[in-house]
Amino acid sequence: MPATGAWRERIVKIQHVDTIVTKIDLTFPVRIATKTLTHRYYIICSITTDQGVSGWGYCWGVPSVAHVIRDDLTPLLVGEDPFKTEFLWKKMYAALSVWGRRGISARALGAVDIALWDLKGKACGLPIHEIIGGYRTSVPAYYSGGYYPVRFETDREFIGYIDDEFGRYREKGFKAFKMKIGGGSTALDLARATKAREVIGPDSDLMLDANNAWSPEQAIDMARRYEHLDIKWFEEPVAVDDIHGLARVKEKVSMPVAAGENHATRWDFKEMIEKKAVDIIQGDPTLMGGITEWLKLAGLACSFGITLCPHWTHDVNVQVGAASPLVEILEYFDLEEDIFNFGRLLQNPVKAKNGEISPPEGSGHGLVLDEKAVSRHRIM
Repeated sequence: MPATGAWRERIVKIQHVDTIVTKIDLTFPVRIATKTLTHRYYIICSITTDQGVSGWGYCWGVPSVAHVIRDDLTPLLVGEDPFKTEFLWKKMYAALSVWGRRGISARALGAVDIALWDLKGKACGLPIHEIIGGYRTSVPAYYSGGYYPVRFETDREFIGYIDDEFGRYREKGFKAFKMKIGGGSTALDLARATKAREVIGPDSDLMLDANNAWSPEQAIDMARRYEHLDIKWFEEPVAVDDIHGLARVKEKVSMPVAAGENHATRWDFKEMIEKKAVDIIQGDPTLMGGITEWLKLAGLACSFGITLCPHWTHDVNVQVGAASPLVEILEYFDLEEDIFNFGRLLQNPVKAKNGEISPPEGSGHGLVLDEKAVSRHRIM
């Protein structure tokens, strides 16, 4: 074994940290309970070492995320050993924690941390899921859709959309489906959910996502209206920060409660577990502080027997899903529906087959950017 000093002299060091902001318009704008979606911003962070090894990560966010990476995190990273992911995570978190521990800060941390894990995987010649667990090579996925297209005006159109959309994805082999509620009248949403159950059949799972639309009392009332439809889970029924209210909903309704897509770091999830506010946790590495922090969530959830169902970015989440037996199922957005459209920037977007997804071949996260598409959509 070489002396410590000699070994340290050969350590690879971070030389450059680059960020790109892209904006991709949705072909057809859609609504959820709390807002209208017309476009997506994706922030890409690339890290290059003095020996030419590089990695990249990304998140869905706002352009401000890129400013945090450039102005606040890059000076902390340049010259450091990229393999020291725990050390670098703590260093970055400490620098940001006074100004913000969720939202923009957590997304910035997530994009950088995923880039570091991608770099580590490429240097080792292994995919991330093998480095952090190596549990399986494919992961169950549910089809996520059932939005409210802005172009529709009548109840008949909204109900017919569910009929067509869920019918097509049932034919593609999906056995679990999630839809939005809270964006229409109570009667319309019940009719949409009833149609969804009719289309997918009694043996498929149906999940409802309210996107923080209601007070606890409203959420309890609404959940009871859907009980006869055998709901797999009731997602984000109340405001993000109302953990006490979320716990009250969980106590009063018969269906499991899911949340966590908008929460960050182990401490948010510790509070949710301690207050018995959730049955299912949806922590997403790109939004909660990266893979380094997600692994801490996995340990926490394991200790309390909590199910993990990572939200949103299936192209990256397939890595943690393939690594951990705690992950029951992953959220999946088909690129054809153009809701989550990051795949437009990739040469090899992850695609579902018979309701399952597998990590891309190759080391790191295995994703390959389409440089022409990135250039076309770049705004910063």
